[in-house]
Amino acid sequence: MKPGFKTKVLKRVLIPLLIVAIGILAFVFYQKKMRYNLVTISENKVYNSGVVPPHQLEDFVDDHQIKTIVDLRDGLIQTELNPENKNQVNAEELAANKISGIKYYNLPTDQLPADSTVQKFLTIMDDPKNYSVLIHCHHGVGRSRLFSSIYRIEYENFTNDDARKKARLFWEFGTNFSKSSEKGAYLMNYKKRDQ
Repeated sequence: MKPGFKTKVLKRVLIPLLIVAIGILAFVFYQKKMRYNLVTISENKVYNSGVVPPHQLEDFVDDHQIKTIVDLRDGLIQTELNPENKNQVNAEELAANKISGIKYYNLPTDQLPADSTVQKFLTIMDDPKNYSVLIHCHHGVGRSRLFSSIYRIEYENFTNDDARKKARLFWEFGTNFSKSSEKGAYLMNYKKRDQ
């Protein structure tokens, strides 16, 4: 083997890998911190995200022509998955109420919703005047994805399994929506309304 051969091979392999890794990290940062985990569920109709800072809410809803915000946070009991406090939830409601034409609904839910919460959500989604709708929780990857999946089952005729599979995006890690997870099992057992 020639001297420097290993160095050349390492440069040809490691540098492209490093560039790819930096690109992935930049995308993840952009998606989480700049877009607040915004995902289009149904173009110009339903969006999913994490919490948007109240001082940025007006621009955010204007950019996506949002008419209704469904906030799934509670704020009364903080946990790792529900770290928000009541002051944060109230600040968003106050900011939303200052925006002309925006409807704000707070539907507090734990990681798995009560049937009554799902029924309130479906009542909101049944009204065509409410669209475009932003469904959000704190991080934008758990509760809001679960409700976005319910929307897909109820209004877009997704099968339960297809809605479950679409809940986790390819760049996200974890088993939040695997068939054996609580949320995955919830979606697999969800019963669509008779329409």
